[in-house]
Amino acid sequence: MSQYTDKINQIAKDFAYMEEMEGTSSISAYNGQFRIMYKHGGERIEITRDGTELDGKIYNKGKIIITEPYDEYYKKLKEKYGGTEAPLNERINKWFANIRKRFLKNDSRRDFWQS
Repeated sequence: MSQYTDKINQIAKDFAYMEEMEGTSSISAYNGQFRIMYKHGGERIEITRDGTELDGKIYNKGKIIITEPYDEYYKKLKEKYGGTEAPLNERINKWFANIRKRFLKNDSRRDFWQS
């Protein structure tokens, strides 16, 4: 019985580690860039101005760049527990948005949903 308890405890520790590493280590905004740096070493960079240069490339407003994490143990755990797939609610929202785009020319019409 303790073998299963040990496995469950290890999984709980792994998830706690992943959750901690997904925490924010710093936030900065300058030169048309809004950066969120995570404890695992990755970054999320949002471009807030047109014509912003980053690593020799020019980006327009609204572009989001996500860099890979550096922490090897975090990447190994993320791969092991399958953290690449979007949560169910996000997948449903995307599916619903695609349906609305395909079938509704004018999104303000309510008769489509009432029939």
